[in-house]
Amino acid sequence: MGGLYWQKGQPNQARERNLYDLLIHERTFSRLEARLKPLAEQIAPYTLNDSSEFRRPWGSEGSKGVIAYGNTDAFFSPAVRDFVKAVYATPRLAWFQSIAAGLDNEFLQKVGQKAEIYTVSHVQAHAIAEWVLWAAFDFFGEGAARRRSQQDRKWQKVPFREVGETRWLIYGFGHIGENVGRRLKALGAHVTGVRRSSAVSPFADHMLHPDQLTEEEIGLADAVLLCCPLTTATENLADANFFSAMSPSSLFLNVGRGPLVDEDALVVALDGGRPAHAALDVTRQEPLPPGSPLWGHPAITLTAHTAPTTAGTDRRNDEQFLENLSSFLAGKPLRHEVDAEAFKAQSSVYGT
Repeated sequence: MGGLYWQKGQPNQARERNLYDLLIHERTFSRLEARLKPLAEQIAPYTLNDSSEFRRPWGSEGSKGVIAYGNTDAFFSPAVRDFVKAVYATPRLAWFQSIAAGLDNEFLQKVGQKAEIYTVSHVQAHAIAEWVLWAAFDFFGEGAARRRSQQDRKWQKVPFREVGETRWLIYGFGHIGENVGRRLKALGAHVTGVRRSSAVSPFADHMLHPDQLTEEEIGLADAVLLCCPLTTATENLADANFFSAMSPSSLFLNVGRGPLVDEDALVVALDGGRPAHAALDVTRQEPLPPGSPLWGHPAITLTAHTAPTTAGTDRRNDEQFLENLSSFLAGKPLRHEVDAEAFKAQSSVYGT
């Protein structure tokens, strides 16, 4: 791992400069170096590349603790194990910035319990909302029939339904749900949001508490979207009873977490024609095994957890990190800070 100083435990004169080490992927550092340079008196970047090589681009070491930026470059790098080990190894993790919104990942749970400050990101909601619209336009717009007509060289009209005339039930009306609702309302759709908070939203026509959700409400929806956190209360939320309540002509979508859905029950439900189609960006097991029936089912549109994967998401994550970094170094509150109690709750739920 290149000999992390906090593993060696040897004195270093540079530590007297009272810096924070900044653990960051080399690719991210290259993008942000010009904007990090003015902070050189407060941070000491420590970069990791895809070949698991650690470097000190500015030649200093910190003594105040470690700041770590867990972003796409780090999480999806071939060297992610070394990034994880480096985070685990530091005696003092002063602040961890995650690009994930959820807390149910085992690594993030452990980091959240270790970090003095832990912040999440919700900027991916914009891209995920557009993924939802893409799936909706394709289903209600009879995209499959249109593609078949082109493939068969048939010049024929394909009637379709306008998304603006549909009713939506969005379970989990947080950042993602509200971003979806805002876009749907702009098109003219009717939106019912489900969340525990009693706060109203300009992006929903109607709000429900989860305890108020009935089979009738589910059956009224032309599209049901899950974008809620995974908890003991929401695991297998979409089960056989849930699907049996849906309209035969409806669309089911999941951009939350795979375990929100009983996938065996979903396949049975689709085979029975209720709902008509499912669009999934997340699955219970990821990567999805080649033998999974979800791959080839004619009534399933499947993507590989790619809904938030856009250049815009990466750019907004970097901007939030830089904003939070300035606030952290100035001793000011950070955006989207997670209370430590949240990780204790997750720990008890998932046994970590």
